[in-house]
Amino acid sequence: MNTSQKRIVTYWLYLGLILVGLMIIIGGITRLTHSGLSMVEWKLIGGTIPPLNETQWQETFTKYQQFPEYKKINTGMSLSQFKTIFFWEYLHRLFGRLIGLIFIIPFLIFWTKKWLKTTQKKQLIALLGLGALQGFLGWFMVKSGLVDIPAVSHYRLAIHLITAFGLMCYIYWLTLSFNNIKRQPNQIINRLSKWLIIVLVIQIIYGAFVAGLKAGYLLPLEGGIFKSIFGYTVRSASDFSLLNNGFDIQAFHRLFAWVVFAISIIIYNKSKNTNLKTTGMLVFGLVIMQISLGIATLLLRVQIHIATTHQFIAILLLLSLIRLTYLSSEKSQSNA
Repeated sequence: MNTSQKRIVTYWLYLGLILVGLMIIIGGITRLTHSGLSMVEWKLIGGTIPPLNETQWQETFTKYQQFPEYKKINTGMSLSQFKTIFFWEYLHRLFGRLIGLIFIIPFLIFWTKKWLKTTQKKQLIALLGLGALQGFLGWFMVKSGLVDIPAVSHYRLAIHLITAFGLMCYIYWLTLSFNNIKRQPNQIINRLSKWLIIVLVIQIIYGAFVAGLKAGYLLPLEGGIFKSIFGYTVRSASDFSLLNNGFDIQAFHRLFAWVVFAISIIIYNKSKNTNLKTTGMLVFGLVIMQISLGIATLLLRVQIHIATTHQFIAILLLLSLIRLTYLSSEKSQSNA
């Protein structure tokens, strides 16, 4: 792969990275606007074209009215209101199809032109497979809400979200690897960044649990964070569950944020006198922003723009940790 070819492939990967990030944001808005169950059918090709006239809109609305979300939550919803929630779910699915085309078509062109090494072909095939899995998990999640209880499984929501984050991180790692970005090996920072990735993934999973169970509204804020958390925990010890109890899940999500904060401080201190100082500072700064936004999300009762920004900063934080892990690693794999 010559310099010109490498540049084209890099731009392609960065475009995919940006689109997957936007896909996650749109997915968050879809959830926050309660739009995810508005499309009750899954048509890979036919679903690309939305209703184009009032007759088609009425037919689509009639199908939606047959499902529990309309019957139990949105009874009496007007067609105009339905169009609003339909828009976000439609946009989310359309974006997924667009991302698929943007990845598949250029990949086939690069393969045909013999720009890619065998290792790179395998890596990109794995990337396409992960993208296909993500599409399936989206429908798998939605399907869980088209039943008697009109709410998607918080387990499936977490799997869908964490797979999207994994896809995005894999794209970024490949971008760094394909360009042989110069590394600054540092075993301590590398180990810390890996630990923080693990901790952050757990935190993201519990963030998805909070969202899926609408647990952001449950714990009181009066009396300070520790009083509200531990006061509830004492009262509900017999019902304690970090898998299904929304109160306990939100309490864990709040407290575990400080584990993220503590590790980020250590990373900052260990990196400030090294060539990794800038990335270490970025990680620490993003953690502070993320915790602040998490608190604001609760205080403002999950306003869409705050909650969406909270999710966006999570994307930037995870990507910055991927970069820090790559830069501090010992092994350099050439894909040029």
